Amino acid sequence: MYKMSAKPMIPAEKIQARVQEIAADINNSYEFDIVLSALTGAFMFTTDLCRAMANFKHRIAFIKASSYGSGMESSGKLKVSGIDGIDIKGKRVLIVDDILDTGRTMYTLVGMLKEAGATEIKTCVLMNKEARRAVDYHADYVGFEIENEFVVGYGLDYDQDYRTLPEIWTLEEV
Repeated sequence: MYKMSAKPMIPAEKIQARVQEIAADINNSYEFDIVLSALTGAFMFTTDLCRAMANFKHRIAFIKASSYGSGMESSGKLKVSGIDGIDIKGKRVLIVDDILDTGRTMYTLVGMLKEAGATEIKTCVLMNKEARRAVDYHADYVGFEIENEFVVGYGLDYDQDYRTLPEIWTLEEV
């Protein structure tokens, strides 16, 4: 059984301020055609990030990428759906995800987009959990560096709960 931490790991105001900073950094360094959001965890981050970016002509597309199921540990098996219906060939793509953990999901997604003919791919994650990295992969844009804790809120869930919290919280075992 799990309970939420006594206070948020990252308060909502800090998240929103950092989203604005990342958007400004992307605006100044990368011109892209498509924002590709990894559902479901990145939906809030993607929405806020896209609203803050100056590139109003980009397309937004969503894919479902999951390796967790209903547990707190990755299964190591990535399931991706929706990528086949997106025209990637000759496009510059910005992949947005909630968290870069082991690196396997992002590494696999980048490989799939290269295979589909993307001309350039950059990656943006809200949180980076370097301690869990199993694949040598690093995001181009990172919101927060975090320790190896299980986090929920701002789109991230535990068994489909906690997504709508405006802050990032940790779950603690009881």
